[in-house]
Amino acid sequence: MTRSEIAALTEHYSGLSERWQVNDRQTDYASLVKPTGNSQEPFHRWFKFKEAFSHALFDRLIKDGGWRPEKHFTLFDPFAGSGTSLLSALELAQSQGVSARLVGVERNPVMHLIAYAKLRAAAEPKRVGAALEYELEDFWSRYRSNRRKPRALVTPSVTLNNPRYYDAEHVRSLLALTRAARGCSDDVVRDVLLTCVAAAVEPSGLLRKDGRALRFSPNRSAVHPVMAFQGTLGIVQEDLSTSDGFEGHVQLAHGDARLASPMHESLWADWVVFSPPYPNNIDYTEVYKTESWALEVYASEDDMRLQRLSTLRSHPSVLFPEEYHYPRSASADQVAALIAPILRCIPADRYAKGRTQLIRGYADDMFRVLQQARRQVRNGGHAAVIVGNSAHGEGDQRFVVAADLVIAGLAEQAEWMVEEVCVARMLRRRTDDDGWMRESVIVLRAA
Repeated sequence: MTRSEIAALTEHYSGLSERWQVNDRQTDYASLVKPTGNSQEPFHRWFKFKEAFSHALFDRLIKDGGWRPEKHFTLFDPFAGSGTSLLSALELAQSQGVSARLVGVERNPVMHLIAYAKLRAAAEPKRVGAALEYELEDFWSRYRSNRRKPRALVTPSVTLNNPRYYDAEHVRSLLALTRAARGCSDDVVRDVLLTCVAAAVEPSGLLRKDGRALRFSPNRSAVHPVMAFQGTLGIVQEDLSTSDGFEGHVQLAHGDARLASPMHESLWADWVVFSPPYPNNIDYTEVYKTESWALEVYASEDDMRLQRLSTLRSHPSVLFPEEYHYPRSASADQVAALIAPILRCIPADRYAKGRTQLIRGYADDMFRVLQQARRQVRNGGHAAVIVGNSAHGEGDQRFVVAADLVIAGLAEQAEWMVEEVCVARMLRRRTDDDGWMRESVIVLRAA
């Protein structure tokens, strides 16, 4: 890349910024685009999802938008994650005395399981609590029976089988807990107990999530899986016993936000709230693979690879097919113009192909997501997209992908109106990226 190409990219971003209201809202949103407070909130606290936003974000969004539900509202989240937005909407409906329909989509099988467990338990805590107490004796009996058959407690996971990361006895305990949970007769109790197993995976080994990857931490003290499991189980039992429940109709599909689904044909949502993967090279299938293997959602490495290939193209960890949909749309020229200055900044090195695929694939995928989301929203409805920008390359070959501005541009092509780009927080203290390294909330309206 040349200095003129970097200058052209800066000019491109500045021009996009002038098209919309781009406001510094760090005072309002800096703490809300992180999982602030989630670890203390009932149901939210069952599993630590580091990529979540705060349970208080949705309430702030609707207050800023001057919108209040009257008798009923519908929320759609095409990247449901661990269920933060949907659970927050349940709580809001309860506090406002209105009914709610909540529809979500999540591609990661473990996140889908955890989100659904929390939502279904929150909707009927007394029944689930009683069913859990009824099932626990048999659950522990199955666990002890499984532990007496150590040769059957095996996994194809290279990571879990690595003695540097996990003690073999801890792995066998995790698998025994998983299989004991899967034997429950009540499907909600089963998923709640599997959520407790998922929460025990990281504490019982020497790998930690640092936001970008799994890191080996040899100085950590691994907790026995049963102790970690029981710690979360105690929290679950407390929340179930002290909650009166939240009324609402919940649908959560294990699916793809880029694709139309018959479940959503007549949704007509009031709000769409989501945080997609950022174009930052992070492969969340990899980051949460230990939970996936411990819960036995993959039968083989090929299964995990298929999961990777089915995710949003926000990373080059696998070689995605060279398939793009936007060139076949009426907005093809506008989408191409939106990303062309970024593509011209890609250094001609061994990462060039992967970075090119990432930028083209991410724009293609997000365009499709925004189109599908627009089809689910009533005229006058709103959307909020929480996304962070990312830096690629090193030294004088460094460039920033301003995902917030790209998504705002794609949203316009998908027939949204951009009301505001709220800069929620800066991601770097240094100023060598001209202020583009930030996390934002993009507020849209269905005109």
